[in-house]
Amino acid sequence: MSVEVIFTLNDSSTTYSGNPSARLLDVLRGELGLTGTKCGCKEGECGACAVIVNGRLINSCLVAMGSLEGANVTTIEGYSKTKRFAALDKAYSEVSAVQCGFCIPGMMMASESLLSANPHPTDEEIRTGISGNLCRCTGYNAIVKAIDIAAKEGNGLWKHVDESKVSSPKTLKDALILRKDPELIPYVGGTDLMVSGNCEKLKYLFLNNVSEMRQITEDEKYIRFGAACTFTETIEHSLTPALLREACLQIAAPAIRNAGSLGGNVANGSPKADSALVFMVTDSKLRLASADGERILPIKDFYIGGGNTALAPDEIIVEVLMPKQGIDNFYHKKVGARNALSIARTSFAGILDVQDGVIANCAIAFGAVIDVIIRFDDIDKMLIGKTIEEAKGLKDAYISAYDEAIIPRRGRVGVEYRKDVCMNLLRDFLESNGI
Repeated sequence: MSVEVIFTLNDSSTTYSGNPSARLLDVLRGELGLTGTKCGCKEGECGACAVIVNGRLINSCLVAMGSLEGANVTTIEGYSKTKRFAALDKAYSEVSAVQCGFCIPGMMMASESLLSANPHPTDEEIRTGISGNLCRCTGYNAIVKAIDIAAKEGNGLWKHVDESKVSSPKTLKDALILRKDPELIPYVGGTDLMVSGNCEKLKYLFLNNVSEMRQITEDEKYIRFGAACTFTETIEHSLTPALLREACLQIAAPAIRNAGSLGGNVANGSPKADSALVFMVTDSKLRLASADGERILPIKDFYIGGGNTALAPDEIIVEVLMPKQGIDNFYHKKVGARNALSIARTSFAGILDVQDGVIANCAIAFGAVIDVIIRFDDIDKMLIGKTIEEAKGLKDAYISAYDEAIIPRRGRVGVEYRKDVCMNLLRDFLESNGI
């Protein structure tokens, strides 16, 4: 199937005709001759292919061409013509922050994205901003120093720029009609889909321009997160509870968070999904829709194991409904192999809501232990309705119940290791709440 996609590339209107599932990276390099965007891992982990799409840093290896209708794309070739680039280039040169040059185009784009959003970053904020960009020969200290110099000596070049608006939004009604085609796979950020070996052979239903799915709102009971909201949009929104914000901040790196969506993280069916862990522990609900109607499904009933979900072939996750009350006192830990771009080896979220001296709600969820996120609400009921002192007396029985119930699956991380981590996190959660 061939489609026509019109978008802005380096300030010029560009028309792409071809496979809508083709990677932006491959089109830039192979068809448009923009080889400054480098091809590294093709999995979103190295940042060598980073470009700026609608004001956000995005790894072009994870972008399908069909998602770019009306978008504004800037590559290193376009950016290199700006005064901002000249200031960064000068700073990089001053401290010898360049060696082989393979990773530097993506690093420059990450630097621009960081300084556009935060013209005066701290050392820690700089390291966070470039955390998704790998450099094997220069070393990060020189790069961090260069960005700091550019920020201080840029003479006000960097001021916050609002994200560009996509010019051709689609309606939910139209999306649901298209969803009737079983070959179309819902797509927002593509951070999982574009990693697959046959990504260019798949057919996508691009949902990133459906305005109803990009909103974060509230009613009396719930905060309603549109499924197409990115992790970055979720982090930055004032309605987002601290627990969800903390979990999203631990997802990958900025270029991934700018593209990946809440709905995609949930729909993927992975027990390692960071936002899904939070939605599970808060007993959130999913608004699912098809052309024939809608239904509200508790997220605990959505996962059926083995990466499979209860989503019907013609349905779309439209919103996630998170309860507003009783989630302020939380505990969250993600155990991974590194700080950035880490996939959970084990993750934990706990909530303990105490009202008038009595535990009104106790909820525990474990991720990356078995093939679904673990949530044993029957065990948690042991502590609900008890005072903290009464809960102390039940502590051993409560821990033993979880010790018996958790049976980790075998994998690259040992069963005994994951079991020990789970129980240690559970004890730490209880102790942090005086139990």
